[in-house]
Amino acid sequence: MSGTVLYRKWRPADFDQVVGQEPVVRTLQNAVAQDKISHAYLFCGPRGTGKTTTARILARAINGRTASTGATALGETDDLGFDLVEIDAASNRGIDDIRELRERANYRPGSARFKVYLIDEVHQLTGPAADALLKTLEEPPPHVVFILATTDPEALKPTILSRCQRFDFRRVSVDDMVARLRAIAESEQIEIPDEALRLIAREATGSLRDGVNLLDQVWVMCGSSVSLESAQEALGLSPDARAMELASAALRGELSEGLAVLSAVQEDAIDFGRFKKQVVTHLRHVLLSLTGAAGTLSLSAPEMERLEEVSAGIEASAAVTALRAFSEADVRRDPYQPLPLELALASIVYGPPVVEAPAAPPAQTQQGRQGGQPRQQRQQRQQGGDGQRRQGQRREQPSTRSLPKVQNQRPPAEQPARAQSVAEPERRPPPPQQGAASGASRASGAGSSGEAEVLEQIRSALRRRNQGLIATMMNQSCRILEQTEDSLTLGFLPNYQQVHMRKVSEAAAHVSAAASEVLGRQVAVRCVPSDGSGQASSNGSPGGAGQAPAREAPQVRESVIGREAKSRFGARPYRAN
Repeated sequence: MSGTVLYRKWRPADFDQVVGQEPVVRTLQNAVAQDKISHAYLFCGPRGTGKTTTARILARAINGRTASTGATALGETDDLGFDLVEIDAASNRGIDDIRELRERANYRPGSARFKVYLIDEVHQLTGPAADALLKTLEEPPPHVVFILATTDPEALKPTILSRCQRFDFRRVSVDDMVARLRAIAESEQIEIPDEALRLIAREATGSLRDGVNLLDQVWVMCGSSVSLESAQEALGLSPDARAMELASAALRGELSEGLAVLSAVQEDAIDFGRFKKQVVTHLRHVLLSLTGAAGTLSLSAPEMERLEEVSAGIEASAAVTALRAFSEADVRRDPYQPLPLELALASIVYGPPVVEAPAAPPAQTQQGRQGGQPRQQRQQRQQGGDGQRRQGQRREQPSTRSLPKVQNQRPPAEQPARAQSVAEPERRPPPPQQGAASGASRASGAGSSGEAEVLEQIRSALRRRNQGLIATMMNQSCRILEQTEDSLTLGFLPNYQQVHMRKVSEAAAHVSAAASEVLGRQVAVRCVPSDGSGQASSNGSPGGAGQAPAREAPQVRESVIGREAKSRFGARPYRAN
């Protein structure tokens, strides 16, 4: 036994030796005593809490072989022989391994009552392997018992969980672990104070196996006589005094004292990952003490006195700020670089940097302010390259509809007025005075951006009247040729005269009602074919009474948009036949 490590030598051999799992042990003992053995068990819990050990004890107990009958420790021998099959699912996780298990399960045990299959880390099984295990797990042979152990039960399928009796193993408390370590130390004739055992228990974080292994490590380094200082040195832990000094400096806003502590720790080449852990632990203790929860701490009398001294005159909000700052400090990249902890200390003293949000533009809507950023900006960040250009084109479509067409340019004398209208779309020209000649009305209305807006408003009114098809037929297929006090003439381009003009003419009553609503006066809409130059063709008007009056074609001049299209894209003018 001299060459065996402590955690294997002192592995429990019976239910009475299992530490910190009283509910689980009591239930299993009652099941064995009443001979109510389930066909499948699931043991869940963190590492080192006794899942595999308890599974081995249960396998021996259901076969009538316990420590009271003279059985040795499970870490040394296993008197069940081939009737206890342990499978590591981390390395035997395929469907072929499970098929082999199903074939072997049909054979009866050699000498025991039950043949027990212990599958450790069962959550590592692949999906097909888990599916192959389901049927055997649900209805195994009467002589087979499955015990599944895992540290991640959430990764298992619900169909597996529903076929097992589940037992959750909890972390071992500090007091229970100290009692177990004290018993092992006395048996091995190790002189060690309770403060050192408590330090080992806290470092083990609830894993009894880790705690016993750490005791073995301290014993090897320090010999049979162990002190608190030597235990700290063996475990590579920084002295509690310096960690508490840094915590105190952070709570009181003493930047220079805290930086001096970090500099001294760096000179001693101490791992800042472990040092940070100690500081965070002390700050947590201070927070619990300030909130009245100091009774939950497992501290010695000197440690409690030091904690009360540091907590004097400190507000709970300061403890929360310091605890958050040091918890978020990342020292993993360089565990011997104090910069993350120095920045955390400085942020506690001076506070986090304040970044002023940019003022929202006046035209931004309330919905945009609530969303934090305009929808277009969020979409452009998610998309790149062509996606951004496509998004920009979609956003610009409503404004490009109101631009004037090349065919409807004004005479040269009226170009400045139209240019001002395009540059400032919010400024509308005053409506024509009543009694003005129809020719003047055509000169002021035809081809301007106001006509496109009037048509768009008419289409919107048609949609409100459930005439969406007619509104679609009027999209980019017609324009206003003439507008008088009681009539509105729409000219349809050559490519839209067969279907679009006929459909709009059939719904002339609805179109007239929508136009009257938009213009604020009673008008009758007429539909006539147009040659694309701004005047009616000689084919007549199927939707109105007679042919639209002819007028002199305005002089066609190249617009700014036309010149830009030619220079950028090599566009050519288009004329309809």
